[in-house]
Amino acid sequence: MAGGAPQYRSVMADVTLQHQLDEVRALLKRALALFGAEPVEPPADVVPDPAAVQSWARQY
Repeated sequence: MAGGAPQYRSVMADVTLQHQLDEVRALLKRALALFGAEPVEPPADVVPDPAAVQSWARQY
């Protein structure tokens, strides 16, 4: 039974990685549906308030 433990871990790692890959693919599919195949750059004239960014960054 001890010889099967490394193989079991390897299979579980493969299953976990495949699950994560499936999640990434689903998120990419949603992003494509939301933004299209060729998203545009955000407008250059929309800039966040630097003070707001600093206070938010300090909270985390």
